[in-house]
Amino acid sequence: AVRLLHVQGVVFLAMSSRVVSVPVATTHVATHRGLPRSRRGGGAPRTTRRISRCCRRKAMSGAVSDESGKRTPTATETNTNTDTTPTTTSTRASLATADSGNAWERFYKTHAGKGDGKKTISVYKDRHYLRKEFTELMPRAVLEDPGAWPLAIDPEATRPPDENSIDYKLVLELGCGVGNSAFPLLRANLDLRLICVDCSPTAISALTQNPEFDGRRCRAFVADVAGSNPCGNGALSVAQIGSENGIADESIDAVTCVFFFSALDENAFARVAIECARVLKKRGVLLFRDYAKADVKNNGSFSPGQEIDPSVFVRPDGTLAVFVDEAFVASTFANIALVGTTEIVTHTVTNRKLNVSLDRYFVQGRFVKQ
Repeated sequence: AVRLLHVQGVVFLAMSSRVVSVPVATTHVATHRGLPRSRRGGGAPRTTRRISRCCRRKAMSGAVSDESGKRTPTATETNTNTDTTPTTTSTRASLATADSGNAWERFYKTHAGKGDGKKTISVYKDRHYLRKEFTELMPRAVLEDPGAWPLAIDPEATRPPDENSIDYKLVLELGCGVGNSAFPLLRANLDLRLICVDCSPTAISALTQNPEFDGRRCRAFVADVAGSNPCGNGALSVAQIGSENGIADESIDAVTCVFFFSALDENAFARVAIECARVLKKRGVLLFRDYAKADVKNNGSFSPGQEIDPSVFVRPDGTLAVFVDEAFVASTFANIALVGTTEIVTHTVTNRKLNVSLDRYFVQGRFVKQ
């Protein structure tokens, strides 16, 4: 059981024999003790309640509670091995990466509802800003006016890609999800052809069932690039996944990685980077965007889950959240002859309901195969 006590501007979180305290800005915290049920309402004000949840999460070391109040272990705590030897944080990150396929499938199944096809998975917004950021993939007309392009396209009224066009590109998208990056790019360049890969069958199913999906312009399949082939490279090669979906050496014009590498531990990051270099043509480009170490969610107040290593978190659903810096990203790609530049880009997110604005920080990069 968890109890909130308020004494002289401090909220105390009492749980078993363990007590955690945190200062709060409010001078009053509504508690349920001593009040009739009809007056209990929503409990503490929103600001205090958000801080209390943060304390509770830290006190429980990343575990979450179900409606009965029972403690539910995180994905990294479900190992039934009775060996009491302490597990290093790097090992725990590797285990989370190895299980990422199952974790992301649970994530998308949760947001898919009953799976009857009636609910659209809309957990992420479409990334229209990529038209401005990934200029290598856009025609000249789009670069001049990125906002002039439609929000949706009809495959039956759209021509197939012209492979002889100067705007034709064959692009591999890793961690495509349900198409929040793919469809905005396809709408803006009719001569773009995408190969979309994700470890979640539910996500791939949602992408291919989208009314905008056009098999002439997009091929999508399930592959766990990070977890399926931990001992070697070529996770997307014909030898590994067959001729139907396998990708030949030096056959891709560009690889897009948008919030993909943040789901991988450091070793998996390096493995997948090698696979990107394998499939890229000479002078092909890797386009990168992911969470920076300076991001607000890496500073402790808004952490996405349990921190198992500096800037490495496991969310309650078992997915990994890794925050990176420019030097690490640039050096990892430079080691495999992908040379380029990085920058920190910011984006302000405003919660109008709470009247709170947060500045998000991301690492963005462009790397060319030498």
